[in-house]
Amino acid sequence: MAKKRTLIVGDVHGCFNELMELLEMVNYSKKEDRLIFLGDLINKGPASIEVLEWVKKEGSEVILGNHELGFLDYLEDSEEKKKKFELLISQMKGKENEWAEWFKTFPLYIEEEDFIAVHGGIVPGKKLEDSPAELLTRIRTWNLGKEGLGKKDHPGWYEFYHDKKLVIYGHWADEGLNVKETTIGIDTGCAWGGELSLIHLETKEVHQVKAKSAYYDLKKELKGL
Repeated sequence: MAKKRTLIVGDVHGCFNELMELLEMVNYSKKEDRLIFLGDLINKGPASIEVLEWVKKEGSEVILGNHELGFLDYLEDSEEKKKKFELLISQMKGKENEWAEWFKTFPLYIEEEDFIAVHGGIVPGKKLEDSPAELLTRIRTWNLGKEGLGKKDHPGWYEFYHDKKLVIYGHWADEGLNVKETTIGIDTGCAWGGELSLIHLETKEVHQVKAKSAYYDLKKELKGL
């Protein structure tokens, strides 16, 4: 029997039609493939609920993204200025706590013999198991002097990663597809009018579909760096 393919999908952000097109492109089969999502299933795109419902029904593996983490924080303190969740909650039609319980089951990372899958990246100087959710889901650049999240002009976290195990990550739409020797970034900004990307882990082949529209302004995102 042929070994299952491992298919890892970048940040979907509510781009349901693009996700369906991408999975059809690679001839995805629930029985024959292992499907992993890098988190950020929700927000920015037009169909977050459709994405959530499909992924949950399919029983796919999902890593916690900063948007799922932010959603959980929002439910704990709705006074926070997080208007981006109000539309999503209205679409959930009173079932936001049920979705939250599902989000709480998402791991911060998946580590196996030949790869690590994580939403944001690897925290320099820390073991995965000792790294807080805030950093694993939100890291892009790193401020070495202050040992914390960096600004846009600071080096990417992968500049400090020297292990041989391959890391597949998302979260950095501004960089797009970023293939290095031991790290591959596959957030290619579908919600911003870019592409939705998937990597076949065993072959390292990347598949992409073009966004059907630009649903969100990338400039707003870059202000958060």
